[in-house]
Amino acid sequence: MTVHDREHDRTPQAIDLQRWQAQEQARRGEADADAGDLRIARALRRAPPVELPADFATRVAALARAQADASTLLEQRLLRGLGIVFALSAAVVVAWYGRGWAAGLAVTLPGGGDALGWCAVAAVCLLGNWGLGALRRRWWVAG
Repeated sequence: MTVHDREHDRTPQAIDLQRWQAQEQARRGEADADAGDLRIARALRRAPPVELPADFATRVAALARAQADASTLLEQRLLRGLGIVFALSAAVVVAWYGRGWAAGLAVTLPGGGDALGWCAVAAVCLLGNWGLGALRRRWWVAG
């Protein structure tokens, strides 16, 4: 590959390599370096001292915590609203199509209507257990 070929090589890797080399020339202060890169290199060498307040980290952490708490509260409310919408829509679907499903399940299950009743009892037990667990976690965290 000749020098001429390298000048016309416009792949992203070649462009990145050329930019890196130009920035390194400016960092070393070479005379043939790009003027813009030289200005940046000089500015970085002579960065002004930054005097932060003594409690800067504490204030930034408190600000980040407040923003995170506000964001978490909004997300919790949105999630709770979506859960309520989902539960209501599921109740409407079950009320609308439930009788057909129950009849189909009664025919499919090996115990008929009796098995369907036990399946309903098991579902109610599972939902009750889940609900009590959710309430217990909420009270445990709040208490």
